[in-house]
Amino acid sequence: MIFSNILLSTVAAAAVINLPLKARDLSDAPEIAAELFKRQAGVFHSTQTKGDIFYEAEIEIGTPPQKVSVCFDTGSPLLWVPGSNSTQCKDSCKGRTYDVSKSSSWQYQKEGKNWGGTGNWGKDTVSYAGQTLEDFNVWVSKDKIANSQGIFGQSISDNKHGSFIQGLADSGKISRAVYSLNAEKPVLFADASTKGVVTNVYYGGFDKAKYEGPLTTINCSHPGGYGMPLGGLSIQGEEIPEEKNKRQIVLDTGGIKVQYSNNTVEALSKKFGGEGQFSEGAWEVGCDQKPEITYHFGETKIDMPLSDYVSKGKDGKCRINKIHLSGNDVKTLLTGPTLISRALVIYDNERSQITIAKAKYTDETDVVEITGDIPGAVPFKP
Repeated sequence: MIFSNILLSTVAAAAVINLPLKARDLSDAPEIAAELFKRQAGVFHSTQTKGDIFYEAEIEIGTPPQKVSVCFDTGSPLLWVPGSNSTQCKDSCKGRTYDVSKSSSWQYQKEGKNWGGTGNWGKDTVSYAGQTLEDFNVWVSKDKIANSQGIFGQSISDNKHGSFIQGLADSGKISRAVYSLNAEKPVLFADASTKGVVTNVYYGGFDKAKYEGPLTTINCSHPGGYGMPLGGLSIQGEEIPEEKNKRQIVLDTGGIKVQYSNNTVEALSKKFGGEGQFSEGAWEVGCDQKPEITYHFGETKIDMPLSDYVSKGKDGKCRINKIHLSGNDVKTLLTGPTLISRALVIYDNERSQITIAKAKYTDETDVVEITGDIPGAVPFKP
């Protein structure tokens, strides 16, 4: 389902602009889910609301502007949209397509293959969060396409014509290519009570009132991506030895499920009444238990309740079976809004860093611009 836009509000900070995103349900876009599963990449303000699989933004492309709904995606850097004449998309992409023939500012560049189809790369005017960039790179499908939803990438790219964030920085609209996310309350997996939860997006700054405890800056593992070292995982204060400084983690707004190794979920089973038993393709837990795990990012620790991922089988046994379970040799764990919403996350594209802290849910606000180092942050130490 598509949820209503939240009301625009005013934030008392220099150059702060807000714009609502909308939540999309998995049943609306199974093709988006399929693509996202393959991963498992001044201050301007926007907000986004919780969907079961991804966040949706409304951007404007072309002259005169055409409104196009896109997936707000921290896992990729570029802008891809369905073309209005895409043969596969004519009946399923209503409200989500862009018609190059109706834009006087469209400039064709070349043909290219992306997202399971063929399309055209070109340049056009793109607007979002009250800001406009000209000659921005856009890929527009023209035949089949793997999904009926556009992708508005936010991850690292130094191309001001291909990265919206880099374009804002290079044009002087923000001081550095950096943005932050903070939710107004936790997003719960498959729980109707949290549909419509607002997540704030700040280009060029962050809200100092929205975190508590240490604020930790972590170097990303490789240029162009948001993979970063995970210090470890613990259960009820006891660290899981096999998980200490062993894996990378990616915090991705397009992520669908949390991902853990077999070691981790076996440890959860032993701690929470399942006695380490594996049956029906999942690890058992006691039906009266409320499993929880803690993520370690240096001094920053974030608790993650897992009760929503537990279900009772026909045999009466309860199992953790709604997660993405991986082998013990998995190098990178993917996770999405259920963890991101429990943190203040600052994505620093300029320095290839992530700064993270435990979320504080409060009506107070203290938005600050980021012009150099992240105020109050300490470096990650394994």
